[in-house]
Amino acid sequence: MKNVIKKFLAALAVFVIALVPMANVKAAAQTIDLGPAKQSGKYIAGVTFSYKFTTAGEYLYCVNMHKNTAQNIKADLVTNNSLVDGGLVYILKNGFPYKSITGDNDKDYYITQTAVWWYLDETTGSMNLGDYFKESGSDSYNMRHYVKELVQAGIQHRYDNFGIGNTKYSIMIADPKMTLVDNYYVSKTISVSESENIEKVELKLENAPQGTIIEVGGNNYTSNTATISGTDTFRIKVPATAVSTNNLEINVVATGIGKTMYTANHYHPRSDKMQDVAMLEKSQKNVTSSVKLNLCVASKVTVLKIDSVTKQPLAGAILVLKDANGKELSRWTSTTNAHVFQNLANGTYTIEEESAPAGYIVNNKVTSFTIKDGQKNIEVKIENAPAEVVVNVTKVDSSTNQPLAGAVLVLKNANGEVIEEWTTTTESKIFKNLAYGTYTIVEKSAPAGYLKNDKVYTFTIDKDHLSHQILFENSKEVIVPDTASVSSIIMLFLGIVITGCGLEFVLKNAKRAN
Repeated sequence: MKNVIKKFLAALAVFVIALVPMANVKAAAQTIDLGPAKQSGKYIAGVTFSYKFTTAGEYLYCVNMHKNTAQNIKADLVTNNSLVDGGLVYILKNGFPYKSITGDNDKDYYITQTAVWWYLDETTGSMNLGDYFKESGSDSYNMRHYVKELVQAGIQHRYDNFGIGNTKYSIMIADPKMTLVDNYYVSKTISVSESENIEKVELKLENAPQGTIIEVGGNNYTSNTATISGTDTFRIKVPATAVSTNNLEINVVATGIGKTMYTANHYHPRSDKMQDVAMLEKSQKNVTSSVKLNLCVASKVTVLKIDSVTKQPLAGAILVLKDANGKELSRWTSTTNAHVFQNLANGTYTIEEESAPAGYIVNNKVTSFTIKDGQKNIEVKIENAPAEVVVNVTKVDSSTNQPLAGAVLVLKNANGEVIEEWTTTTESKIFKNLAYGTYTIVEKSAPAGYLKNDKVYTFTIDKDHLSHQILFENSKEVIVPDTASVSSIIMLFLGIVITGCGLEFVLKNAKRAN
């Protein structure tokens, strides 16, 4: 079943997948130079031996104890030997110098070397170390248990695979063509067709426009690079607004970083009297795979927003492109340059205007067009009629509603900036072509004989409110007499009345007396 699936996936790939090994794999040297040896301590059961190195300082381990120390001689690689297996590799990569066991390099080398001999005794029947070393001999530094634990772990890993193995990584995609979805040209999902012994994958995009996204699961990477796992799938998304060419090709390069691998190489000195040695090598194999995505123009739709009178381009309209099912594909704000869509599939599409440029009436007409074979290059023009802004300001008497001259009024914008200051006449003040926004009118001084109106008149000009009639009222002043003068008049009048009454009384009494 797996073979059938692999064949099916391979059949979907419509382009060449490149799989190139990187040049960081170190091949085993055919010949090494052994340097001078160094005597070890007598840590367990009085056993001592010599530490062995290459002239380059690499550590070597003896595989047959009862021969002369291998030193100061060339040694040749032994191929297809039976001594090197998963257990021996395990002991060397978990021993010195790759791991610290006691913190003392001399003791750690001693533990690793004696573990190699003990392991070979257990697995090949050799007799490098006797029971005195393994069981009853002195162990004043308490090191025997380290050797034994390393040997037992090696036996458990005896049949492990080792070496750099088959490090593989390749990616594939069914169709390299990118299509427009929600303002982005989007690739099909890019998946792994082969992955083995990969630690991680480093993605890099070549020739990608600014703003291009590498989408991995729920994460978006915008630096044209990303690090993913060996089996992650991903997509490439290019902003439609960033595409300025009819033919765009993006190269997706994936470098599979191989896991760190270990292998033990067996060398035979050019003297049969000397010990054969093993040397652990740490290797890493990286591979690259790449795919090319393209945006070749299968169709091209050019949309231009223009003034219905002058036929000149208009900026500032918000337009929406939808497919035949009413699904929104793209939303953009018009500029004085045409807006271009590429690679739309065959079908019928509509463009609707959500808002008009400032100073224009919204075009509510739904514009439709159809892409089909033989009709792939389409130009669409969407017009807007200018909208006339008229604001009429009239100063009137609040009682008679008759126009008043002589008031000083001030028009300000939303930022408090003065647009105009004027003195009213009996004619209305008319403003045209004010920009969209909110405005206020305040009275600086009233006409003679009228009270100042402190009200702030506010109005807004937008696509739905282009005209405004504003009546700015003033009430007449009421003249109130001087209360002191009135009191004096009243007192004088009373005085005259009283005086008159008094004279009349005197005259009447005089007559009676006569």
